[in-house]
Amino acid sequence: MKQNNIRIGTVGETAVALELLKRGYDVININSTYQNYKNADLVCMNPETGKSVLIQVKTGTTHNILTGFTSELDGSIPDIDKCIIGPWVFVYSPNKDFSGMEFYVMTQNEIKELITTSNLWYLKEWNRTLTRKPIVGVFVEWLQGQNSKGKSTQKLQYPEYVNKLGHNACNRWDKIEALLK
Repeated sequence: MKQNNIRIGTVGETAVALELLKRGYDVININSTYQNYKNADLVCMNPETGKSVLIQVKTGTTHNILTGFTSELDGSIPDIDKCIIGPWVFVYSPNKDFSGMEFYVMTQNEIKELITTSNLWYLKEWNRTLTRKPIVGVFVEWLQGQNSKGKSTQKLQYPEYVNKLGHNACNRWDKIEALLK
């Protein structure tokens, strides 16, 4: 299973690198020299301005893409400010052959806000007791700027998650381009 996750991540990193190369930027995959560097996957450079940016890529084939963070039971996420050092690109592929990939580009501040607020919603607003630290994920719908509707069942009651992103992050390469001007 771990080998499959590594392959999925490699496909996503390669796809993002290709998108940036098509836009005229130089790209280095950090993971080609340092196995799974923790805070970034790609270095993207503008050959005209000399500016560069570190990019984290997260790839998933389900509607809940894992972020690599584990939350404390109180909802805090250790070292989130230290670990998110640049923009993130989420690569979503609903097809196992990676056809029809979607790219969701978020600024450093946007991803911090989304991870923090959605995690607190998940941990504090749901009517339940956790016994272990949860892995933090991001729903594709949130990357599209949508909210999660509230729901009631016999065991769970939770309110709507109000997404503060306010826009669809799909193909928002301009967020990275702005950092490279």
